[in-house]
Amino acid sequence: MAMATQQRLLVWQNGKLNKQATMKTLGDVLLDPQALVWLDIDGDITECRDQLRMNFKLSPITLETLQEAHERSKFTEGKTYFYLVMHGLIFDQKSEDGATPKLDIVFGPNFVVTAHRESFPWLKSLGDSVGKGKNAPDIIGRGMSRLLHSILDNLVDSYFPVLDVIDNIIDDLEDATVNSVNDAVQGRIFGLKRTIAQMRRVISPQVEVANALVARTGEVIPTEMEPYFADMHDHLIRAFEVLDSYRDLMSGLLDVYLSTVSNRLNVVMKQLAIIATIFMPITFITGVFGQNFAFSPQVIHDNGYFFWIALLAMGLLTLAQLYYFWRKGWI
Repeated sequence: MAMATQQRLLVWQNGKLNKQATMKTLGDVLLDPQALVWLDIDGDITECRDQLRMNFKLSPITLETLQEAHERSKFTEGKTYFYLVMHGLIFDQKSEDGATPKLDIVFGPNFVVTAHRESFPWLKSLGDSVGKGKNAPDIIGRGMSRLLHSILDNLVDSYFPVLDVIDNIIDDLEDATVNSVNDAVQGRIFGLKRTIAQMRRVISPQVEVANALVARTGEVIPTEMEPYFADMHDHLIRAFEVLDSYRDLMSGLLDVYLSTVSNRLNVVMKQLAIIATIFMPITFITGVFGQNFAFSPQVIHDNGYFFWIALLAMGLLTLAQLYYFWRKGWI
C-alpha cells in the first residue's frame, strides 16, 4: 500500500524561520523577494499539483515530469524557475540489489522545491536540522544558492557509503570466485554487474547536468557560490570514476570466474583421462586371455597360478603408469 504524501514547508523570512507560514499563505510569502521557501514533497505530487502550479508557476510539462517515476537526469529552464532531475543511490546489502530513485528539484530566486517518491534519509536529516533552527542561518539563511548546494552536496555525499558497501562485496566475490565455483557465485557476479551498470548509467548524465547548473543559471547562483558547486561537481566525477572502476573489476572478475570454471573442468577431464588410460592395458590383457581363466592358454597346466600372475602384472603395470604420470607432472 502506497504511503500518503508528506509535505514539509520551511520559510526563512525577516532573518528567522517563519513558523506560522502554511501552504495557504505561501503565495504571499513568495511575493517577498527577501524570503526563502523550501518545500519538500515526499510521495506522489498529485494532491499538491494545483498548489505547485499556482504558487510556483510551474508549467504543465514540468508537472507531468515531476509525476514520472523514471526520468533521465536533466536540467531545463522555465520562465521563472529552473528544473533539475537528479538520482540517489540505494543498495540492499542482503539481496545485493540496487536502485536509483529520482529526486526532482525546482528552484527559483527565492524558493526550492524538492519532490521524491522514495524517502531519502540524508534529505530528512537536512530538513530536520534546518527546521529545528540548528543550521538554519548557515543554510537557508544564506540564500537559495546555499540551500541548493547543501541539498546537492548531501545527495552526492550519500553515494560514497553505498560505493564502500559495493567495494566490500566485490572483495568478498573475488575470494569466492577463486575458492568456489557454483551457480550462486555466478548469480551474484551477474547481479552485481547489472546493478553497477545501472548506477553508472544514471550517474553519467548527472556529471554534465552539474556542469551546466552553474553555466546556465546566470545570476541566480552568485559568483562566490560557484566554487562550492564546482567542488560538488568534482565529487560527482569521483563517484562516477569509482563506478567505472567497479565495472572494470566486475568484468575482470567474470573472466576470472570463467577461467576458474574452465581450469576445474580441465582438471576433471585430466583425471578421467588418466583413469581411462590406466584401465586401457588392463582391458587389453583381459581381452587377449578372455574372462574365463579355466580354459585360457597355460592355465590348465599351472594349477591356476596364471590368474594371480595376471593380476600381479596388471597391478604392477598400473603402479608403473601412476609413477610415470607423477614424474611428468600430470597428477
